[in-house]
Amino acid sequence: MPPTPTNSYDEVPYESHPYAQTHPSRLFTVATLFGLKPTPVARCRVLELGAAAGGNLIPMAEAFPESWFVGVDLSARQVADGERLVRQLGLKNVSLRHASITDVDDAYGTFDYVICHGVFSWVPTAVRDAVLDVCARHLTPTGVAYVSYNTYPGWHMRGMIRDMMQYHAMRFDGPHQRVQQARALLDFLAQSVRQEGPYSALLKTELEGLRHQADHYLYHEHLEAVNDPLYFHQFVTMAQAHGLRYLGESRVGTMVTGNFGPDVQKTLKLLAPDQIQTEQYMDFLRNRTFRETLLVPAASVPDWEIKPETVYGLHLASSGNPEGTAAPDIHSEATVMYNTRSGMGLTTTRPLMKAAMRVLFARWPGTVPFEELRREARALLGDTGAMPADDEAKALALALVNVYISSDLIELHAAPVAGAPAASDKPVALKSARVRVADGATAAANRRHEMVKLTDVDVRLLPLLDGTRTHAELVEALTDKALARDLRVERDGQVLTDRDEVRTALGAVLDHALRTLATHGLLVG
Repeated sequence: MPPTPTNSYDEVPYESHPYAQTHPSRLFTVATLFGLKPTPVARCRVLELGAAAGGNLIPMAEAFPESWFVGVDLSARQVADGERLVRQLGLKNVSLRHASITDVDDAYGTFDYVICHGVFSWVPTAVRDAVLDVCARHLTPTGVAYVSYNTYPGWHMRGMIRDMMQYHAMRFDGPHQRVQQARALLDFLAQSVRQEGPYSALLKTELEGLRHQADHYLYHEHLEAVNDPLYFHQFVTMAQAHGLRYLGESRVGTMVTGNFGPDVQKTLKLLAPDQIQTEQYMDFLRNRTFRETLLVPAASVPDWEIKPETVYGLHLASSGNPEGTAAPDIHSEATVMYNTRSGMGLTTTRPLMKAAMRVLFARWPGTVPFEELRREARALLGDTGAMPADDEAKALALALVNVYISSDLIELHAAPVAGAPAASDKPVALKSARVRVADGATAAANRRHEMVKLTDVDVRLLPLLDGTRTHAELVEALTDKALARDLRVERDGQVLTDRDEVRTALGAVLDHALRTLATHGLLVG
């Protein structure tokens, strides 16, 4: 039985997911780009404050068996859920502890990376100070901390909606009834606000976004007793008082002023003589609501002018699909459009960049070390027109960095991520994915530390992928599930019930399902 609820997260557990922007690989990458020398992630120590059920920490521990991971959370229920998963996976390099952030003392030791996601804005001032104190006292000299928080000016609008929901919902008893009443108020406001103008437009935009959020998000984001956003400059001042220095943002692209256009960029240079002030003015321009800030010990001094050489030790990935059906001409300077997973489009005319994109796309969802990428791209182009290797490396690195900070077409990683495995007679999925789905989850963390939504077929298939079943045996197992009405198999809108027909239909979709799972980074063999 789960422990008796003692706080709101015991009553309404927050879904515990991986967050790619918090991963030590991301923190390592940003610190490296800004000229620092963080600890390699393959052998590091990671502390997560507010780890919930370990949904963020456990996939890291599975991926890096020689690193050590500690998670702290005040919810006994969520820690118990996480510990059960750790035991099922047989992991020996992760420890989830039922404790307050204020309980973290010298016995915990030091860590190369400290993560605090979704906590800072939702706790009292004393606990906020404790978060920063833990970062200051427990980071190694080359360590990096991640802290996310709600920020102004954007949260002024959301705070108004929070006030409305709290005024209405908090008169009711129990979290579930309060969430229902908060949703009822949102529906009432969305239907009733009819006057046109800035208030109406902003209100409807915020309401529409909230109406599609899960209950646990609505409850903890808007109905908790504490939710105190702050301005970026206020957060930096607090961090500095604890002996911490601003490194940057986990999403480096948000730090670039060029995205606003030349006129705005010129004015920002006049208004803001340093990066801290620039960040604050950009928040004003964006009406920013949320930040994912990285901090380092005060002795670490970042260089925000990114040098091409910082990319040389990193690993790159891209799902960028060239537009059109024909393979693009990589030898000419013809323009090629690449489409990103988020729907962005990016063009290039550079042969070396187009050749690099071809290499990366072929290796997706895996990564390619920078020097290997340069060599393979050069091999595709041949030696004609080649510049010296050092000059070519700098040119390619600079081009890749520019794309990295302006779009999601290029990813940078601290450690290699394996690509899709070769087709196997007895396919194997990530153990954590198999276990979670067998426990009822409809989404799973992949090797890229992303949450992948699964189809009905995927949900039934994943637990079977333990390397003991051939394709024919997988089809039979799925057929059994369909005939037991655990899986719906249709043709022309009619549910199939004949075993042979069901087997044929499932046999036709199995290969596609396996390829999709491989592409999503959920297969390991």
